[in-house]
Amino acid sequence: GVLKEAIYEALNGKEGWTDGINRLYSVLAQDFLYKDPTKNTIFLDNHDMSRFFSVVGEDITKYKSGMAMLMTLRGVPQMYYGDEILMKNFSNPDGLVREDFPGGWADDKVNKFTAAGRNEKENDAFNYVRTLANYRKNTSALQTGKLMQYIPEDGVYVYFRYDGVKTVMVAYNSRDKEQTISTSRYVERLDGALKARNVITDQVMDISKLTIPAKATLVLELIPNNTH
Repeated sequence: GVLKEAIYEALNGKEGWTDGINRLYSVLAQDFLYKDPTKNTIFLDNHDMSRFFSVVGEDITKYKSGMAMLMTLRGVPQMYYGDEILMKNFSNPDGLVREDFPGGWADDKVNKFTAAGRNEKENDAFNYVRTLANYRKNTSALQTGKLMQYIPEDGVYVYFRYDGVKTVMVAYNSRDKEQTISTSRYVERLDGALKARNVITDQVMDISKLTIPAKATLVLELIPNNTH
C-alpha cells in the first residue's frame, strides 16, 4: 500500500522534498528493511479501492506510466481485473469498482475479451499492458534482478533493473512538459551501452540523450556495447 501511494504521488503530486516523484524514491530507498523485496506484492488498486484509471483522472499517459512502474519495479505485480481495458470508478461505494467485466456470457451485448469488442483507447491500453507483462515474464532482470535508482533530477526519475543477462532502464518525467535529459550521470549502470531498444515500440535508439514527453515513462532494454 505504501508503494501504491508513492506511485500515485509520483503521477499526481507536486514536486517537493518529500512530495511528487521524491516520495517514490524515498519509499524504495527503504528496501533494505525487507529480506527480499523482489517477493513483495505490488499493486495500483484492488476490489476495495478506487480504480487506477479514475485516480489518475483518466489520463492515458499517467495510466501508462503507472503500468510501466508496476511491471518494472521490484516485487510481484498484482493487477485488478479490467484495469487493462480502462475500467473506471471510485469506490464510493465499493460495488462501483466491482462491476462485471463486459463479455463472456452469451447474452452480453459487448465483449471486451476480444480486440473487436474494445474501442481504440481500450485496445491501446490493453496492448500496452500485454507488451509489458509479456516482456516481464521473459526478463529475469525484472523478476529477480537488482534495483538501482537515482535521486530524481529536474523531475525525472530513473531506475535500473539488472542481472547477468539484461539491464532495463526506466525513465519517468514527472513534469507537465517534455524534457530532454543527458544520460551521463547514469554511466555506471549504462556500462558502456550507447543504444537501447524501446520495449513498447521495439525501436532501437541512441541513449546519450533521452527525450521524454510530459508524465511519460520510457522502458528501455540496453544493448550491450561489446567494443568497450
